[in-house]
Amino acid sequence: MKLLRNISTVSYPATSDANLDYRANLLFRAETDLSLREALKDKCTNDILYWINTFVWTYDPRGDRSTALGYTTPNMPFITWPFQDDYILDVCESIDNSHDLLTEKSRDMGASWLLMVIFIHYWLFNGPGNDFLVGSRKEKYVDELGNMSTLFQKIRYVLKRLPVWMLPKGYDKKRNDNYLRFENPETGSMIHGEANNDNFGTSGRVKACMLDEFSKWKHTDEAAWQSLSDVTACKLPVSSANGRSNHFYKLRAGKAGEIKIARLEWRNHPLKTEEWYQAEKKRRSPADLAAEVDIDYTASVTNKACPSFSHSTHCGEPVRHNSLAVINLCCDFNINPMSWALNHEDQGVSYFFAEHTSHERMTTAEHAETMFTEWDHHRTKTMYVYGDASGKSGSVQSLKSNYQIIKEIGRLHGWNVVLQIPGANPHVSDRLDITDKRLRDWEHDGKSWVKIDPSCVDLINSFEQTQRKGDGVDKTDNVEHILEAVGYYFAYKFPIRKNEFGQVKRY
Repeated sequence: MKLLRNISTVSYPATSDANLDYRANLLFRAETDLSLREALKDKCTNDILYWINTFVWTYDPRGDRSTALGYTTPNMPFITWPFQDDYILDVCESIDNSHDLLTEKSRDMGASWLLMVIFIHYWLFNGPGNDFLVGSRKEKYVDELGNMSTLFQKIRYVLKRLPVWMLPKGYDKKRNDNYLRFENPETGSMIHGEANNDNFGTSGRVKACMLDEFSKWKHTDEAAWQSLSDVTACKLPVSSANGRSNHFYKLRAGKAGEIKIARLEWRNHPLKTEEWYQAEKKRRSPADLAAEVDIDYTASVTNKACPSFSHSTHCGEPVRHNSLAVINLCCDFNINPMSWALNHEDQGVSYFFAEHTSHERMTTAEHAETMFTEWDHHRTKTMYVYGDASGKSGSVQSLKSNYQIIKEIGRLHGWNVVLQIPGANPHVSDRLDITDKRLRDWEHDGKSWVKIDPSCVDLINSFEQTQRKGDGVDKTDNVEHILEAVGYYFAYKFPIRKNEFGQVKRY
């Protein structure tokens, strides 16, 4: 083996055999050459890509992956791809300049490994004050001894394979490697771990924080994001797609402030070819493919309440408001949000041209006053009202029912308001079946009877994101209300026939 004399102008080899020879050569020399050790430390401090590609190892138990890379073992030298180099430098720029960076990714792009390695590099080489926080939706995904799928076990793996002389002075695994905490005894810097919660990270201050699979942080995502604002200037949310009803998507869509975005898409990976994609397409469900491969936020929702909904089919073009047509008002009276949708009918098609949703604690009277004022220019002032049968009862705030309030306020604005409210609501599963049939009518070769104006974002979001739960809908994400409003209207106007056994008749 030819010994390398000088590292100052030498770059790391990118092929497996050459890279292994290069690593072995350096380690052999550094065993006895103390000045070389210091030179290597300096070079690694100033060049994170050199450090990763010369000293860091990674683990992949899938035999096909290690074979494709030219190895016979799951323990492999970490040789980064060009897209990973770009990503590493983007993350480092975010940390150094104290700004947030959102990472949307296809599955198996190495994002978790890369972020852990980046944190280790700062913790190892950059002195005091390099404290980091690692978060995931469950504690068992952050740290579980021996489980390589956890974030902290990746850190242990990397540290275990570094040369001893590269570790911090005084580093002792028993003292400095603890559950959910790595301590650098030389600088005092820490890498902490934590599961999601409303007060995520508020126990200290860190240089940067990774939020792993942030789109799946149920119930706490927005509160955790807000609580981190006083904890760090560099938040690093990372996730595959998981629908639009989460704070990760709001950040991605620019609905919760500006944020820089990195995209790790499968097409950038040298081992992921079109042939690979077609194989994934065959073995995955459409929702799974959308979430884990395509980074498709709309299609990634599983167990959809309205599987026939299609953005291009149902809301691809603007819907024109017709001032001469009767308005149908579809109501749900949940306080937050109060959700109403307005449509015209023409030749059996329901054209939804507007919505009135309020995420404030607005009363029915306030909501109605706002709506009728906005549509005061409508020439044919006739409105048919559909909605939840429970709205016929009085409320705590008023002895009048919600529908009486709408009717009286409408009359004050010159409207003829006609109530079309059932004696009792059809079962929620029946309303969902009716709604889905309107979206794609099995009795008429899949014809759609629904068109939605793109401005009706809450209605579109509800069609896209609402999920079934048993015979009803999953209410945990608070997106289903306006869909339920529309479901009352469809159930009243367009009931589907059932056979003598109570089953929906499909032709």
